[in-house]
Amino acid sequence: MNILLQDLRFGFRVLMNKPGFTAIIVLALALGIGANSAIFSVVNAVLLHSLPYKDPDRLVMIWHNYPTLKLPDASVSPPSYILYRDMTRSFEQVATGTGWQVNVTGLGEPERLQGASISYNFFSTLGVEPAIGRPFKQDEDRPGADKVVILSHGLWQRLFGGRDDILNQTITLDDQTYNIVGVMPPGFQFLNTVDLWKPIAFTPEQVSPTMHGNEFLSVVARLKPDVTFEQACDEMNTLADQIRGEFYGPNWGISLVPLSKQLIGDFKLMLWIPFAFVGCVLLIACANVANLLLARATARQKEIAIRTVLGASRARIIGQMLTESLLLSIMGGALGLLVAYIAIRLLILSIPPEIGNNLVGWKNIGLNTEAMVFTIAVSLLTGIIFGLAPALHASRPDLNESLKEGGRTGTEGPRRNRLRSALVVFEVAIALVLLVGAGLLIRSFIRLQEVDPGFNPENVLTMQLSLPRSRYREPEQMASFYSRALEQVKAIGGVQYAAFGTNLPMSGNNSSASFAIEGYTPAEGESSPHGDYHMVTPEYFNTMQIQLIEGRYFTEADTNRSKPVAIIDKVLADRYWPGESPIGKQIAAYFEADGDNLKWREIVGVVGQVRRYGPDGKTKEQYYIPQAQRPSRDAYLLVRSSADPSSLARSIRNAISEVDKDQPVFRVMTMETVVSNFLAKKRFLMLLVTVFAGLALLLAAVGLYGVMAYTVTQRTHEIGIRMALGAGPGDVMRMVIRQGMALTLIGAAVGLAGAFVLTRLLASTVSGLLFGVGANDPATFAGLSLLLLAVALVASYIPARRATRVDPMIALRYE
Repeated sequence: MNILLQDLRFGFRVLMNKPGFTAIIVLALALGIGANSAIFSVVNAVLLHSLPYKDPDRLVMIWHNYPTLKLPDASVSPPSYILYRDMTRSFEQVATGTGWQVNVTGLGEPERLQGASISYNFFSTLGVEPAIGRPFKQDEDRPGADKVVILSHGLWQRLFGGRDDILNQTITLDDQTYNIVGVMPPGFQFLNTVDLWKPIAFTPEQVSPTMHGNEFLSVVARLKPDVTFEQACDEMNTLADQIRGEFYGPNWGISLVPLSKQLIGDFKLMLWIPFAFVGCVLLIACANVANLLLARATARQKEIAIRTVLGASRARIIGQMLTESLLLSIMGGALGLLVAYIAIRLLILSIPPEIGNNLVGWKNIGLNTEAMVFTIAVSLLTGIIFGLAPALHASRPDLNESLKEGGRTGTEGPRRNRLRSALVVFEVAIALVLLVGAGLLIRSFIRLQEVDPGFNPENVLTMQLSLPRSRYREPEQMASFYSRALEQVKAIGGVQYAAFGTNLPMSGNNSSASFAIEGYTPAEGESSPHGDYHMVTPEYFNTMQIQLIEGRYFTEADTNRSKPVAIIDKVLADRYWPGESPIGKQIAAYFEADGDNLKWREIVGVVGQVRRYGPDGKTKEQYYIPQAQRPSRDAYLLVRSSADPSSLARSIRNAISEVDKDQPVFRVMTMETVVSNFLAKKRFLMLLVTVFAGLALLLAAVGLYGVMAYTVTQRTHEIGIRMALGAGPGDVMRMVIRQGMALTLIGAAVGLAGAFVLTRLLASTVSGLLFGVGANDPATFAGLSLLLLAVALVASYIPARRATRVDPMIALRYE
C-alpha cells in the first residue's frame, strides 16, 4: 500500500509538472468516455433494463399472420381473443385492448385524449397496479357497466392538478359521464402513450362466431411458469390448423412475439450502431493518448535509466507508468461524467417525440448507478489500454545511450517508431470505417428524400377530428358536419382547397381490407385482393395534389343517394387490369358487405400511387370511397393554402367551433412536418453516427499531426544536416509530407477493407438500413477516402512547413 501511495504522489507531481500535456490527454479521454457513457445510459435504459412489468420475459403478444399479404402482425378479432383466452393451456392470463380516442369537455377548452379500451385483466396480466385506486372489475367488462376510467399519472396532474380526492370524481368523455376509479403510476405505458383507460365491454354481436374477420384488437398474454415460448408457439400453430378452415382462409396463421421484441423493435438497431461508433471513437482517443505517452516516455528516458541503475525493477517502472496512466484516465472519467451529463441532456432534447413517446424506458435515461459503474469501468480499462504499451517500452531504456552526458534524450529506436506509426495507421483505418458508414447513411437518407411520395406536402396543414357517437349517431349527421365544416374553412382567406380523409400518408394511421373484383376469382390457395382504403371528400386529391391518370375525381354529386363509386390507384389498376382501362369496372369491399350481399362500386378514376408507408415502405394497392357515401367518425382535415399554412391554424379552429363548439381538433401540423416526423428515426440515427464519425476524423487528424510534429522535433538534427548539405525547403517539406501520407495511405487501405466487409455484413443482416445505395457504393468509398486524405494532408503540411523553417546552424548544435 505504501508503494502504491508513493507511486500515486509521484505520478500526480509528474502530471502537474506538464499541465498542458495533462490537460490535452484528460480532455481527449473525457470526450471519448463521456460520449460512451451517454450512449450507454440510453442503451441501458431502453435495451438492457427489464421492462417495467412483472416477469416481462413471460409476456408475449399474439397477432394474426397473413403471409401472402405480408401482414405478420395483423390485429385479432373479439371472438378469436375469447377463443385464445378460454381454450389455450400455455397462458396464465390473456388480455386485450384497442385504441380509444375521445373528446373531453367540461374542463376548459374541449380536448382530444388518446385512450385505450382494455379487458378487466389487462393490468394484472402485465403485473402492474394503479398507484391510486383500483383496477377494473370483471363485471365492469360488459356493456352498460363500463362507464369507469383509470387516468394516467400525467393526465391526473394536467387536468386535475394531482388532486388527492380524485377517486369517484366524474369526467365527461364524448358527452358521456365516467367515474374515475384509479390513477396509474408515473411513466406507465404500453405500446404507446395513453391518457386514460376504460373497460372494453364487447357487445354480443362483436363476439359472434361470424365476426372472426373483424380484427382490431392487440392481445398480450402471460406464459405459465412451466411453459416455454416455443411450446406456446406450437400450441398456437396447432390451434390455427384446427380453426383455419372454419373461420379463416388458407393463408392465415397466428404469430407470437416476445413483448420485449415488440416494444423495442428496430430501436435496438438505432441504439447499437451509435454505441459501436462511439466505442470506436474511444479507441481512437486511446491511440492518440498512447502516442502522446510514448512521446513523453522518450523524453523521460534518462530519468528511467537512472532509476533502473539505482535498482528499480522493470515491474516497478511499469507499475509507476501505469499508475500515471490510471491517474489520467480517472481524471478523464471524472470530466467525462460532466460531458455525459451534458450529452444526455442534448440527446433527450433532440430525440423526436415520435420516438421518445413510444419507447418504454426513455424517461429513465440518466446518470444512474449502472451508468456510473460503466464510466468507472471504462475509465480504468482505457487507462490500462493506452498506458500499457508506453509502459512496456519505457521500461526497457538503452542505458548506454540514455546516460551519455551529451546524448540526445529525444532519440527513439526503430521499434518505438514502428509502434507510433502503427497507432496512427489504426486511427486512420477506424476513422475511415466510421466515415464510410456515416456516408452510406447520409446518401441513403438523401435518396429517401428524393423519392416522389405521390403527393405534394408543401403548404398543406393537417389536423384530426373525431365525432362523438352520442352526438353523431347517423351517417347523415356526420356527412352534414363535414359539409358545413368545409364551407366554413373554405371561406377563410388564403385557403385554396380543403378536404377530409380518413387516413394521412406517413402518419402511421392506415386501414386495409380485402375486396372483390367483378369477374375475378382468386386461384386456389390465393388470398382475395387486399389493399388500403380511404374515405375522402371531393377536393382531397386537389388538396394533396395527387395525379389523376384516368377518369375523374369525386364530385359533390357522389352522395349516399347516387350510384356507389370508387377511385383506385395505379398499382391496383396495373395488377388486375394490365394493358386495359379499369374505368367502369366494379369492385366491392368486404367490410361494406351485408352478409353475403356485396356492395359493388363502379371505378370512375385512376390516380397515382401514394407512398403512405414512406419512401422505402411496402407498397399496397389503394382504393378510395367518397366520404359522403360512407362517412367516418374519425377523419383528418387537410387544407392547402397559398402561404404559410401554420398561420391558418387558429382560423380553422374557430371555423370548426362555429359548426360545433364542443368539437376539438388535435395533432395540428403541416404535412411537411408529418413527412419529417416519419423520417425522424432514420434522421436521428444518421445525425448520431455522422457526429461520431466527424469526431473520429478529427481525432485521427490530431493524432497524425501529433506524430508528424513529434517526428519533426526528433529529426531536427537530421533536417539541419540535410539543409546544410543543400536540401531546400521544398525537399524537406516533401520528405515530411511523404512520411505522413504514407501512414495515411496504409491506414486508408486497411480501413477500406474493413469498411467493405462491415458494410456488406450490416446490409445483409439488417434489412432497411440502406435505401437506394449499395453497401459498397464506389462513390461513397472514393469520396470519403479523398476527404480523409485531404484532412491528412493538412495535418502533415503544418509540421512540414515548420520543418522548412529550421535554422541549420542551430540544428547542428542540437543537444
